[in-house]
Amino acid sequence: MQTRPNPAPNPGLCGDCVHAVSITSDRNSVFLQCQLSFTDSRFAKYPRLPVLSCPGYLKKEGTT
Repeated sequence: MQTRPNPAPNPGLCGDCVHAVSITSDRNSVFLQCQLSFTDSRFAKYPRLPVLSCPGYLKKEGTT
């Protein structure tokens, strides 16, 4: 019996934010890293998903 991996959770605002970067670990786990965390301590480096509100959110151009 083959098991399927759990689908990725909804990232909320991080899904189309210019400050979010997708990081893949050496074990193929995927994390969203907030680049604002490097200059502003209000932001978590790896925010708990889904992010529903964020003062640093800036939508990427070209996303719907």
